[in-house]
Formats: sequence, structure tokens, C-alpha cells
Amino acid sequence: MTEENNMMMSECIIDNRKCIKREEQDCGDSEEWTTVLFVSAETLKGHDSGTKTEDTTPKRRPGESNYGSEGSMGRCSRVAAACLGLLCLLLLAGIMVLFVYYNGVTVRLEERLLVYRTSNNKLTEKRDELQVQNKNLDEEKADLKRRYNMLNQTCLEAWKKFGSSLYYISDGTESWDESRQDCLKRRADLAIINNRAEQEFLCTFKRFFWIGLTDRETKGTWKWVDGTLMTTGFWSPGEPNGASIDSTEDCAEVNTFNDPEKNWNDLRCSERRHWICEKLADQ
Repeated sequence: MTEENNMMMSECIIDNRKCIKREEQDCGDSEEWTTVLFVSAETLKGHDSGTKTEDTTPKRRPGESNYGSEGSMGRCSRVAAACLGLLCLLLLAGIMVLFVYYNGVTVRLEERLLVYRTSNNKLTEKRDELQVQNKNLDEEKADLKRRYNMLNQTCLEAWKKFGSSLYYISDGTESWDESRQDCLKRRADLAIINNRAEQEFLCTFKRFFWIGLTDRETKGTWKWVDGTLMTTGFWSPGEPNGASIDSTEDCAEVNTFNDPEKNWNDLRCSERRHWICEKLADQ
């Protein structure tokens, strides 16, 4: 380089504040290089407006390193790495917490499922038992219905209908009191004869049987079992003959082998006779 060029490169635009001049020599050419560093952009602002402004950014010669910038970048990198590591640790901790929570929820759900399955199995067994019991009850019901129909048919055959009443004629013999108890068990009572037609109907059953007539309450005053006085009677000749106080013939029987117009007789209530029960047909 010429001396004139060296002088031009050495010139420094000096302001009122500061100018730094550094000269360096090139080892190969032994030429001097002058680098002018302007500290502040305000230096150029104060310069004559007519002077051409130059780039004031500090020039870095080849081989020169920017130590300050690299240090700052290194610190930022380390902070970023630390933040990233902390974030990873937080993420890992969150995943572990979620795993533990999910595992606990899964265990509880499995326990509940086991309880529900056990309860369901018990309910299924109970249902099967109830179905078996229901089947047995249906069979028992059918059997009872069959027996009821048979019994009802037998009862219907044993009971004879006349007018608005049903009459049951016993096969065995009992005292007057026991005969009445049997009628009451059948939801009936010893027969009450109110008219000739009924008398004639009962006389078709050829037996000696008790009827619901007695003078136990007052000797000589015959009353039916419903408490009403006897108004129409079909006594045999000379009957009733137990009107005396000492007489024990306080119950009435019917001898259907005699004339239907006169076949009643008073008799001791302890005697054994057949009996006729009477009840309304709609009972």
C-alpha cells in the first residue's frame, strides 16, 4: 500500500467524545492497518451532515473470536437445557402419577366387578331356586285343583238340591249334638222343615235322621236351630211325649219309613241317628 493510502486509512473522524485508533501491521506485507472503532452511534450523529456516514459496526478480522457472544449463547443453551430437563422430569412425574392413579382405579374397578359378578351369580342361583319352587307350586296347584274338583264333584253328588237349599244326608250315625257339629263344619246346620213339600222331599231318603228341632230351652216349646218357633209339625200319633220335666227326649227325629204326614218323634239327644244338613244353594 502507498503511504498516501496508509494516511487515508489512518484518518479518524474525531468527534467531541472519543475515538480509538489502533494500528496493526500485516506480518506478510509489513503494511499498517488501522481500524477505527466508533464507540457510539451518537458520534456519527454529531458529525457534519455533509460527511458520508460509514458502517460503524465493529469489524472483526479473520481469526478473531467473539468471546462475549459465545459466552452469552452458552449460558442461554445451558438454561434452555436445564428447563427442558426440568420439563422432562415433570412430565415423567406426571406420567408416573397417572399410572399409579390408573392402576388404583383399575384395581378398584376389578374389585367392584368381582363383587358384581358374585352378586349376579347369587341372584342367578336364587332365580333358579325360585323357578324350581314356582314349578313345584304350579304342580301342587294343579294337583290341588284336581283334588278340589274331585272333592267338589263328590260333595255335589252328596248334596241334594231342593228349592233354594242344598241337603246333605249322612252315611254314619251320631248323637244330635255331634250331628249338628258336623253340619256346622260344612257351613250348614241341621235341616229346618218349613212346609209339606220339603217334608215330602226329605222323606224320599229312607232313614231315621235328626232334624234341627229341640225343646231343650223350654220343655214342650219346640224351636228350630235358627231360634224360630215350630209352626208346622208332622208328628207321629202320641208324639211328642216327652213334655214332662223328667223326660230327656228333647230332640226330634224323622222316621221316613212311616207316613210322611206323621213321622216325627221326640227322642233322647244322645241316641245315634243319621242326620240331614241344610244350607242355601248360593253359599
